Amino acid sequence: MEFDEIMGKTTTELSEEHYRMTGDYVIFSADFETTTENVGVIRGAFTQIWKKFGEKYLIIHDMF
Repeated sequence: MEFDEIMGKTTTELSEEHYRMTGDYVIFSADFETTTENVGVIRGAFTQIWKKFGEKYLIIHDMF
């Protein structure tokens, strides 16, 4: 079974968003609250590390 089939329709809200930039990197962290149709409410936090490649930034690490 696919993840989105298990969860059903979802909506997500972010809070406590923080961005830090150093050289070619951006570190983005936030809290999230996802309301799902089938599972209920899921809360947590995440951090992403983005790196600049040429003219664009790509996620190189994503932690939940």
